[in-house]
Amino acid sequence: MNKEPMSYKEEALLFLSRREWKKAMDSFQKHIDQEPDDLRSRLKMAELLERLGRKKEAIAEYRQVAEAYAREGFLLQAISVNKMILRIDPLLKEINEQLTQLYMARARDTQLSRPLPHIPLLSDLKEEELQTLLSRVQCRTFPKGSFLCREGEPGDSLMVICQGQVGVYKHFEGKERWIRNLREGDCFGEFGFFLDRKRHASVKGLMECETIEITRNELEEIIKNHPRVLEVLEDLFKKRVLDNLFAISPLFSPLSGLDRDEVLRRFRVLNIPGETLIFKGGDPPDSLYLIKSGEVNIFTQDRHKKRVILGTLGSGHLFGEIGVLLNRPRMAFAETTHPTELLELSKGDFDDLVQKFPQLQSIGKEISSKRLIRMKETLSKGLIDREKEPMV
Repeated sequence: MNKEPMSYKEEALLFLSRREWKKAMDSFQKHIDQEPDDLRSRLKMAELLERLGRKKEAIAEYRQVAEAYAREGFLLQAISVNKMILRIDPLLKEINEQLTQLYMARARDTQLSRPLPHIPLLSDLKEEELQTLLSRVQCRTFPKGSFLCREGEPGDSLMVICQGQVGVYKHFEGKERWIRNLREGDCFGEFGFFLDRKRHASVKGLMECETIEITRNELEEIIKNHPRVLEVLEDLFKKRVLDNLFAISPLFSPLSGLDRDEVLRRFRVLNIPGETLIFKGGDPPDSLYLIKSGEVNIFTQDRHKKRVILGTLGSGHLFGEIGVLLNRPRMAFAETTHPTELLELSKGDFDDLVQKFPQLQSIGKEISSKRLIRMKETLSKGLIDREKEPMV
């Protein structure tokens, strides 16, 4: 039985695997003559021209590929290709300016059949801001399965994914929890920039990844001249803080990233002073709460009105859900220990969400059941201890 002849592209990839660069280039050229819009093959062609020392031809091919990516709205891929050009000839500084102008003109075109892909941070910048940023970034490539960064490591640079996909993971209560996957156009590293110059999550490549990276020092220089860049970063940071909280919450973590986004829109932010009572035992169950930052004491009172602390909760912890789930008055008191930022979800909104995401009801009842058991154990231990106290 005769085999079908190989296509020029298959032929090129075979020669490439054998490191037969000249034959691979010839086959890629024949394929590109037939399919000039295959940008990935044209990129391979440019790489081969560079490898064979034909630098002027490589630059010309790279530039055509970068411009084609920009016209299609794939700015990150275009940026990555421009960095390859600058590697060959660092004097071609104008290419980033030309690329930005081409992309912005495309973005302003109201006749587009489809909107350009949104890129967090970059799509929100003005032309001058984008040009400045592009001149400062560095490109990095990571193989599949490698860590782009690990939680706890030093790091305050911002990274944007040009190609590939990564998983984001964070430790919480002794377990590593999946937060979400990030794809082309997504960025990460903003926690280290705003907080303590450390990575606040581990990021692992789910396939080969290419990123652009900008250091804290470079970013601060840009912000001096373009303060609005800081506003864009702050908005991204606030969204990621909330996303992390929901991803590690036992109640909301089983939901997909998109579903968590919908839940998040129902919450409102409350800033509570220290030593403030949020609710007391016997109150109606109007809301449940998620701690964004700060600390809350959960306690009850014995027959002598003495406090029995049931738990002290910090960032990422849920409370007030028992009454909401079981539709019964509050069984305990909740009070902030110092200024605390809370996310509040009303009972009405929670009931609506349960209709859309029924798993919230079963997960919530399981969490409440465990918490009730711990509460009874704590109260029982407190009574036994007091019985042992000497009479005075």
